[in-house]
Amino acid sequence: MSRTDSSNLARGASLYVICVAIAKVLGLVWIIPVTALIGQGGLGIYSNAYAVYNILQQLATSGFPLAMGKLVSERRATGDRAVVEHIYRVTMRSLMVFSVIAFLLMWFGTPVFAHFISWKNWQQALAQNGPSIHAVALMLLVIPAMSGLRGYLQGFQRLDAPAYSQTIEQLFRVVAMVFGAYLIVETFHRDKAIQGAAAATFGGFVGGLAGLLLLVIAVRPLRQQERAYGIEKSPYRDSQVLRMVYRLAIPVSLGGLVVPIANLVDSWTVTNLLQSTGQTLSQATANYGILTRQAMYLVQLPMAFAYAIGVAVLPAVSAAKAKDDQQRIQESIVFTLRSMFLISFPTAALFLVLSRPINETIFHATAGSAIISTVSFMSIFSSLELISTYILQGLGKMYRPVRNMFIGVAIKTVFNFVLILATHSVIGAAIATTIGYLCSSMLNIMAVRKYGQAFFSVRRIMKPFLRASIVLVVFLFFINWALHVGLAPIFVHAQRLMYLLQFVISSGLGALLYLFLILRSGSIHDDELRGIPGVGRFLVKFAHRVRRKRRPVVSHIKRTGN
Repeated sequence: MSRTDSSNLARGASLYVICVAIAKVLGLVWIIPVTALIGQGGLGIYSNAYAVYNILQQLATSGFPLAMGKLVSERRATGDRAVVEHIYRVTMRSLMVFSVIAFLLMWFGTPVFAHFISWKNWQQALAQNGPSIHAVALMLLVIPAMSGLRGYLQGFQRLDAPAYSQTIEQLFRVVAMVFGAYLIVETFHRDKAIQGAAAATFGGFVGGLAGLLLLVIAVRPLRQQERAYGIEKSPYRDSQVLRMVYRLAIPVSLGGLVVPIANLVDSWTVTNLLQSTGQTLSQATANYGILTRQAMYLVQLPMAFAYAIGVAVLPAVSAAKAKDDQQRIQESIVFTLRSMFLISFPTAALFLVLSRPINETIFHATAGSAIISTVSFMSIFSSLELISTYILQGLGKMYRPVRNMFIGVAIKTVFNFVLILATHSVIGAAIATTIGYLCSSMLNIMAVRKYGQAFFSVRRIMKPFLRASIVLVVFLFFINWALHVGLAPIFVHAQRLMYLLQFVISSGLGALLYLFLILRSGSIHDDELRGIPGVGRFLVKFAHRVRRKRRPVVSHIKRTGN
């Protein structure tokens, strides 16, 4: 990979990471007030509703934007504008049909879903979860259409509207969630867990409508222009166009199901297994809420950054594969893994040591701190699985990561039964999830080596980031302890503020230390640093000052005779 390619790839990945970071910050905002309004039991109900919805939503939204964008872009490049119009009409029509079927399935299947949530008390589970499941089902009427329109705009390389729509959707969603939960709980004094969770869930539908409206406005000028081409001159039948779209969309959608399926497994097993250990349905639901909407939600943040890196690198791997450029395939893989480890290792260290300040600051609760620490390493393995999935898709192996995903989920399910019954705690489910991700990510890496004919050592790639993170763990432990001892007498009546200061100061100093150690090790190339928007030039200058000696970027690749 040339330095220009490396710089462009780093810039693309950095831009995606920045955009995802903004979206995730918005996504975290709702947790604080909504948790205060509906409690941990309400969060458990909210999570149960989304566990089913996420499966259907993932099938509709992850693959179709990529498929439509790729096909529209290709046909526009060859001048087949009638085919572009044909692709749009057939794809949007099929998405509308899917929306209605998925909505009806979720709405009228609510009793069945409730039965899976609690085998012992399914009627109580229906009364508890039914309103939220009905509320989230409404989102299936708008989200698939949004995914189709985003893919269409991406095919025309109009990326502003899809980006803005995500921001608008998240903003309206957060406002509607918080206002809706407050209105129900504080004004009407309804059951805060059941009705408050349903009101918060309904916020997703409001956000979806706002994002869809923006996309419709953005697409309208294009549609007025493209309708002139019609579909009469298209050489394809509707069924042929559908096959083109689904051939690309289905593997991507299935590959993105790992998190929703894992969440669904937890939704249907954790509460039942906890009840079998003697907990009531309310207690089991509250503990499930702690696991999913406190611990898992935080630990899965690096997966969003891994997704951004994967989206940026997939075209590079695909292009290198098409040209049979073996050297570039290897260098793209090494760059991707290094970028992922750069983010996931310090994040794991942060969650491992600062779980108490994070939990107290965001959720104002001590329950869940141990779970956050327990699953901290999951952020590394889950990110590795997602990154390797994108690499395999770039290599043309669309279904291999899907198979590995199901193996990981099966292993997780087995360990759910073993560890929850052994520990009588939801921590067992947290450990089981980490083991499942470990297995599926290792299978993916083995497949990358095999099908990419790539020679690289994961151990060598991760070594500088692991060393820096070990130092970071020790540093965070002592600085967090010192801050707690120093601040506790001052903030006796403001515990939440004390934990906030602990987190901000510790993580800020830790980030500077980690950055210094990584730049000093020479693990990141100057061109990759320059590709980081805004601060790239300053990082290069700082790296030159602290670096002992410059080492080549691809030193981790085992050279062959190629």
